[in-house]
Amino acid sequence: MNNPTPTQQKLLDEIIRYIEQTGSSPTVRYLRARMGYKSTSSVYDILAVLAQKGHLLETTPTHRRISLSNRYRTVVVRPEGDDEGV
Repeated sequence: MNNPTPTQQKLLDEIIRYIEQTGSSPTVRYLRARMGYKSTSSVYDILAVLAQKGHLLETTPTHRRISLSNRYRTVVVRPEGDDEGV
């Protein structure tokens, strides 16, 4: 997996932060505003490169959700008998 450029990493960090805080994917328009771009096409271009590099999952035009690759998913392991929060 190729490392992201600083700009790509900034967008990726924003996506991760948003998902951690809200539990859902950010919109492209939200990312455009957070990155300070005037056009959503800039965000789409970076998203495409991040998908090619394996940082995001590929999406289709009808599937608009931004999904992180397994590299960025966190697994929480609870000790046996710890049913708190379940």
